[in-house]
Amino acid sequence: MKHHTTPSFPRLAMASLLALAATSATHAANVTLFGDRATFLAAIGAAPLVTQDFESFADGANLADVDILPGVTASTNLANLEVFHGSGDKEMFATTRDQPEAEYHINVGNLYKSFGFDIDAYDPATPGPGFLDIYFVDGDTTYQGIPVLPLNATENDPLFQGIISDTAITKIVWREGPEIGGINCCEETALDNFVAVQAVPEPSTAWMLLGGLSMLGLPAVRRRIGLVR
Repeated sequence: MKHHTTPSFPRLAMASLLALAATSATHAANVTLFGDRATFLAAIGAAPLVTQDFESFADGANLADVDILPGVTASTNLANLEVFHGSGDKEMFATTRDQPEAEYHINVGNLYKSFGFDIDAYDPATPGPGFLDIYFVDGDTTYQGIPVLPLNATENDPLFQGIISDTAITKIVWREGPEIGGINCCEETALDNFVAVQAVPEPSTAWMLLGGLSMLGLPAVRRRIGLVR
């Protein structure tokens, strides 16, 4: 089962958290990360969307290597990956934890430059952060170990992760923090409400300004990656 907990401390600024550990030897692509769905969608503008909320799937349906969006599949290092009907809606969930570190792999397939999803039901008592790894088709751009700290996400108040790049995304990996109940207990997160566009309009002056302002005070990475809350 998943843990749904009552928030015990305020949410932290996602942009500042993402900036702490964006690491790579080179960053050829221009990439902006978003911690807010509305801001992500505003940056996309009128681009056509493809979405997946898993409501059309049967409860318990196997999702391993199944197209969840056109050309996009998901996998996990755990025993199973299926549709789980939680306390709210349906979502993608690994119901059995049989590894010390749980991973969700989103294989994007080089079709999308803009991609986003929700992380549901993050238990704030989990020791340590989870991490995002993002890979791009140019092979020169990789962001590994971007920390996502326990922010009290639930199904009704998920934690959004969005990416807009000028280079196609190949893979996104979500690695959970350590399990509270031990290796054989239950997962702490599920993924839901995927959204992507195949073509991104040229960013407006306002969006470019917003991305630039988000990086003030982060000289080590501000020329390489934008972060928008």
